[in-house]
Amino acid sequence: AAERDYREALRVAEKNDHLENIAAFTTNLAQFALDREQWAEAESLAREALVLGEKVGRQELIAGDCDRLAKALVKQNRNLEEALFMSRRAVEIFTRLRSPNLQSAQETQAEIEEKLKEK
Repeated sequence: AAERDYREALRVAEKNDHLENIAAFTTNLAQFALDREQWAEAESLAREALVLGEKVGRQELIAGDCDRLAKALVKQNRNLEEALFMSRRAVEIFTRLRSPNLQSAQETQAEIEEKLKEK
């Protein structure tokens, strides 16, 4: 039900051309896709949300979207170099913001680094 509500909120935000809300709702939809383990959809939504987050300049959105994109890529075991770049960016921003999401981003970074060592 929450996902349905976010999709409706996104539709309204797009109709009103409210970029900040579009970015936030797209971010939330990317998280729902991650939670459902729909990695390709999560990747696509996270990429879209990241572009929007950068346009509005919200650092917490940018960091979160970098982290979600890194997670989606590592779960697909593809583009691991890009995943590492995104993960490092998330960790750097979360560190600067003193975010409670830092530990999760650091765990994602460690997982990516481990997969890269295996290659």
